Order: sequence, then structure tokens, then C-alpha cells
Amino acid sequence: MTGSPAAATIEAGAPALPRWRVFPALALGTVMATLDISVVNIALPTLSRTFGVPFTTIEWVVLSYVLTITGLLLTLGRISDAVGRRRVYGIGLLVFVASSVLCAAAASAPWLIAARAVQGLGAAMMTANASALLIASFAPSERGKALGAFGAVVGVGLALGPPFGGMVVEHLSWRWIFAANLPLGLGAFWMLRTRVPEDGRREHPRIDPLAAMLWSLALVAVLLGLSRGPERGWGAPTVWGGFVLAAVLLAVFAALQSRSDDPLFPRDLRTRPFATGLTLTLVGQALAIAVGFHMPLFLESVWGFTAAASGRWLAVLPLVALFMAPAAGRWSDLIGTRPLTMLGMGLTAAGLGVLALLGVVPRTGVLVGGLALVGIGQGLFAVSNSSSILSSAPPERLGVASGLQATMRNLGIASGSAVTAAMVASRFASHSGQRLAAEALGPEGRAAFAAATREAYLVLAVVALFAVVLAANSRKGA
Repeated sequence: MTGSPAAATIEAGAPALPRWRVFPALALGTVMATLDISVVNIALPTLSRTFGVPFTTIEWVVLSYVLTITGLLLTLGRISDAVGRRRVYGIGLLVFVASSVLCAAAASAPWLIAARAVQGLGAAMMTANASALLIASFAPSERGKALGAFGAVVGVGLALGPPFGGMVVEHLSWRWIFAANLPLGLGAFWMLRTRVPEDGRREHPRIDPLAAMLWSLALVAVLLGLSRGPERGWGAPTVWGGFVLAAVLLAVFAALQSRSDDPLFPRDLRTRPFATGLTLTLVGQALAIAVGFHMPLFLESVWGFTAAASGRWLAVLPLVALFMAPAAGRWSDLIGTRPLTMLGMGLTAAGLGVLALLGVVPRTGVLVGGLALVGIGQGLFAVSNSSSILSSAPPERLGVASGLQATMRNLGIASGSAVTAAMVASRFASHSGQRLAAEALGPEGRAAFAAATREAYLVLAVVALFAVVLAANSRKGA
């Protein structure tokens, strides 16, 4: 990727021009990668009918994408630190665009699932490097502002996913969900070549293929267990067997890494601020998805809202977080990351506590108040915590640091939805004496579901308070 107008090489971590000129290329690629998670969910019923396959098969259109991204983020971040982050990001863009064309042309479900796995590879190459490239282009005093704006743009992508997917499926064809990536991706690649400076090759990537494979397979096993647990039951052999397999693989991985001279998880990242930031990333994402995943079920099953109405009410959370993110970035540059991380988690706990007050009778004021508090809290938390993680990493490790952060974010999404579903189902059975099923609930069922939701959200509020304490006891990382 040499010879471009942006060929002036920058040192990792050094403030460099053109600074804000690098933003569109990185933001557009990341928005495509995140949009293609939420936007495809809307099309799954249509895809099931189109290809004549059961939903358990077509859901692999999403699973193959998510599993590939999560399993490869750490390894790709490590490779990027060695061979150049812009190089890997650019290749990822081209892989993503090419596989999107294959997805749009899919003639069968297996074809689409395989193309989505390749698309996940491209998305992982971008996701592992976007934040690292952004951070390397800004001085430390401006990194929070850059990450705040970046978080806002990504938030827009996530928020637009469901309505965009619904509009395309209804008025055009599901194939345009993927075909739209072609002009966007090529535009992002042109901007990458002309606006983002080279960061250069540093060394030959010394990756232990066995360690990389063990790590990836362990994460895949964990994610499959979390995704299957609520549906098949946590005692199903395929569920607990996945967790046992993951534990064994991680134990072997840790044993190999302890004797490695150049481990996949570098030793200079094993610091308290970095480890705390990763833990908080997982917890914060799990809490956010617990609201986004479960609240639509509550509004439709207990209050009788339509899917469209529940979607409009729930838009409060991402919109508030979207507007809060840039301010959080500016404030973190001024006062540091730890106070805002603590405040964000505290407000998230308060919002979950307010949502726990919801009952059988609709109270939209309480709903909006709770969603707004969670949105403000997550807007403050996500930006400040991300800035803390990347600022505590050595400049030459920004790629692997960004990959690890994205890995924990994906694990938080999976664990948050699974744990929330498990808690609600368990408490519903305790209150009603029946198993939670898909059919409409009667008056007693609605009361039991509301009580189960209240208890689950109170537990999650306590988890958020624990995260406040965890952030307070960590050494300041930025």
C-alpha cells in the first residue's frame, strides 16, 4: 500500500496530521462492520423462507459472522502491530467488500453462511485496527475527543441497522443489504489510501499458530454455549460441553503462553489498568445488551406494544448515548478517564434500578427515565473506558490492545443476553410455576414476567455498582 499520497510514515502513538482527515475512512469501515450484525437480524425470517431452511439453520448467517470476528480479533491485532495496521485494515476492507458481493449473489443458505464467514474475516481485520489507527493520529490531549466522535458514529450505525434492514427487505430485496457495501467500501478504501498515513512494518509477525488456534476455538466454544444455552437449556450436553471444551482449551493456551518468549497476549499489556479496562468493557457491554435484548420482550409481552412501538421507545437509549459520546470524549481529555468511567457505571446502575420499577401497568415516563439514564451512563462509560484502555497500552501494542477490547465487547454482548435470558426464565418459573414459552401470556403470566424482569434488573444494577468499585480501585490509566 505504498506510493499513495498519504505515504508519509508516522510513528505509532505520535501526534500526526491530518488528524481529523483520517476519521471518515476509519468510521465508515467500522460502521459497515457493525451495521452488518444488526441489519441482517431483521432479514432472517425472509432468508429462511427464501432458501426454504429452518430458522436454526439460517441463524448461522449471523453466527458465522460473529464467531469469525470474535475468534480472530486478538491474532489479527497482533499481526497488525507487526506488519502495519493500515495495511491490514485496507486488506480487510477489500475482503469485506468482495465477500459482500458474494453474499448478495448467494444462491443457497450454505453459500450465504460461508460468504458471511469470509465477511467476518474482513470485519475482524478492520475492527482490530480502527481504534488503534485513530489513536495513533491524535495527540494524547485529543484522544478522548476523537474516540467520543468515533463512538457516536458507530452508535449511529448500530441504531440505523434495524430500520435500514426493514426498509430494504420490505421495499427492495434482502440482497441489497449486502450490495450496498460495495460503493461504501470502495469509498472508504479510497479515503484510507489518500488520508490515513502509513504506520510501517515493524517486524516479522511471530505468531504461534497452535496458540492462535487454541484461543480462537475456545472463544467459539464459549460463544456457541452462550448462544445455545437459553434455547436448549443450560444442562444440555452441547451447551455445558462447549464450556468444558473452552476451559480445557484456555488451560492449554495459558500453559503454552507461560513458556513462550513472544506470547500472543504480550506481557507488557498485563497491567492492572489494562486488565481492569477489559473487564469493565465486558461488564458494560453485557449491561447495555441486557436492556436492548430484554426490554423489547417486556414491552411486547407485558405491555402489549407492537414491535414498531417498542422500537420507537427503545430508541431513547442509543440516541442519548449518541449525543453523550462526544461530550464524554472532551471531558475525559480534561479530567481523566476514571471519574467518567465511575460516573457512567453509576448512572447505568441508577437506570437499571428505575427500569426495575416497571410493572404490568404501562408507565412510559418511568421507561423513558430509565432508558435515558442507561444511555447517558453508557455514553460516558464507553468512551472514557476505551480511552483508558488504549492510553494504557504501549504505542507498539495498539493493534492487539484494540483487538482485545473488541473481543471483550463481543463476549459482553453474548454473555449479557444469555445471562439476562437465564435469570428472567428462572425467576418466571419460580413466580408462575410454569416454563417461559413463546405464546402470549395471560394476566398471571404477565405479572410473573414483570416480577422476573424486576428481579433480574436489580441484580444487574448491583453488578453495575460492583463495576463502579472496580473502576475506583484501579490505578489511573490515562
